[in-house]
Amino acid sequence: MGIIRKTLHTITAILLTIQVGLAQDTLSTPADSSSRIGRVYTQALVDSYTPVKKKEKKKNGFLASPFIFYKPDTELIFGGLGIYYFRLGTKNRANKETRLSYAQAIFEYTLNNQVDIQAGWNIFLPNESYISKGFFRFKVYPDLFYGVGNNTKQHNELSYVHNTLIFNTSLAKKLAPNVFLGLEYRYANTYNINFENSTSEVLDNVPGISGGLNSGLGLIFTIDKRDNVVNATKGFLLEVSKYNYNSKLGSTFNYSNVNFTFNKYFDLGNKQVLATNTVANLNSGDPSFLFMAFAGGEKILRSYAMNRFRDKNFVGTQIEYRRHLFWRLGMVGFAGIGDVFDQTSDFSWSKAKYSYGIGLRFMINKQENMNFRLDYGRGRDSQAVYMTVTEAF
Repeated sequence: MGIIRKTLHTITAILLTIQVGLAQDTLSTPADSSSRIGRVYTQALVDSYTPVKKKEKKKNGFLASPFIFYKPDTELIFGGLGIYYFRLGTKNRANKETRLSYAQAIFEYTLNNQVDIQAGWNIFLPNESYISKGFFRFKVYPDLFYGVGNNTKQHNELSYVHNTLIFNTSLAKKLAPNVFLGLEYRYANTYNINFENSTSEVLDNVPGISGGLNSGLGLIFTIDKRDNVVNATKGFLLEVSKYNYNSKLGSTFNYSNVNFTFNKYFDLGNKQVLATNTVANLNSGDPSFLFMAFAGGEKILRSYAMNRFRDKNFVGTQIEYRRHLFWRLGMVGFAGIGDVFDQTSDFSWSKAKYSYGIGLRFMINKQENMNFRLDYGRGRDSQAVYMTVTEAF
């Protein structure tokens, strides 16, 4: 019955999402310029534009839409978004247009009684000399905790509820075409944490089970040579960032965080693309369990729920073959491997998490090559279906 129920949920969500996507196909907006910020899967709905006349682009506009998605750690997600997009300085000295900027708001409610409210902006200043980004998020989130480590047991599952308030803001300067260096401040306050069994041994020596404040400052370096930030067919993305959280900034937790992302795209011709993605999330010190690295989700190691495995560090890599079939339809095949760990000695390729699977794509915006995504992944004693918008990487 569980499989039938999930299948019905999936079919329903596909139909509703496609209807929403087709309705928006004549109006596009600006893209997810970063994969880091909890900047969710709906973010990419705002990175395109609408041709008003031949070789002309709409400079501003507003988009509002409901949506419905499915993920294994939330089940069905219902919500809506509103986006205002605009251009600052339409032409530079090279006669190139400044990319679209946007401000957006998102509301989500899941069948697990999770509420998530988000707002953010991504603004290109004239000539793209600077990029300003910001992100706000408030969550009332019932969730599951299995402990810390790459070998936690399913039967250790604990349910808990927590509230989280997040605010991030950054400013990046262009050093060269497609090369940026920026400064970012991150704030996250977690409170009202309530575990169903607060005396469980699973919670022993776990930082952050009583809540606390994360306050950190960091540097971000980005080289983005992709031909399309929503669905690249060639080029690469390299992003490295480092954050320090400490009491001088008001943080309850003292730790440092380093992130690395490298995506490479190969155009194989005949509407075929081979894409690779390698990521690392490394922490030293004592981060709250809520902000540790995790294995799984809709972006990498597709088959594991995002909350299933977490620890101080994560490294992983994946490869994906993408092919257009006919009309608006396409397919992908993917495989990946990675794991969370505390010390380097805890990591073992023979015991690492792996996932592989297939997916279907339905193009909801031809101009920006933006797809609705349906993926099925299998892993080590796990399987999952993901429904969302835009590619995993």
